[in-house]
Amino acid sequence: MNTKQAKDFIVEQAAQQAALEGVPLADIEKRMMYFTESDAASCDNPIELNDEFEAKCRTKEYESKISQLLHHAYKRLKQGNPEQLRDWNQAIRTLRKGDHYLLVMVDQSSTSDLGSWTPFFWGIGIGILIVILGIIEEDLDHRGLIPSWVFGWISDKPRTGGLELSLVFLGCVGLWQIAKLAKAGALRDVTKGLLEDILSAFSLRSPKGRSRK
Repeated sequence: MNTKQAKDFIVEQAAQQAALEGVPLADIEKRMMYFTESDAASCDNPIELNDEFEAKCRTKEYESKISQLLHHAYKRLKQGNPEQLRDWNQAIRTLRKGDHYLLVMVDQSSTSDLGSWTPFFWGIGIGILIVILGIIEEDLDHRGLIPSWVFGWISDKPRTGGLELSLVFLGCVGLWQIAKLAKAGALRDVTKGLLEDILSAFSLRSPKGRSRK
């Protein structure tokens, strides 16, 4: 299965799910699921496709809609069609080898069951990992197995040291998330949204009667 065949299959399943649920799915919404900047075989003109999409659709609403359809389509196949479920998994494995916009919605759909609990589980996981790292660091340092320059900057006070370790770990998590967004091609959308919010805030503060250049 090549990337074009993989996308054909996933898009078809999303379209079938939309028909089953009575959800309108425009042609541009289907074609945007093929978007990628690195694979002409499955998307031969990504710039024009993206321009058309941005003129007609809102990215956040679109991603939410498609991820929901993909989530329901996967559940439908899992419950009653083992053969097509294998095709689905093979299609996803094929797409994982490259950078494809469709994977953004696939990944969102795979975490939709957790919903609002996701931050809670992240918090528990991070807290447990910080405690484990603290215990390991203290034990290795007590044995003299860690050079002083590695953790020498961390305070000897348990509370302060724990806070410093937490900040370092959260910084690493943040960098990891940025790398994931960049790989998925979504970093541009996040940056664009942030800039639009900043410009909007400035425009609200500008004196009335003065036009923006």
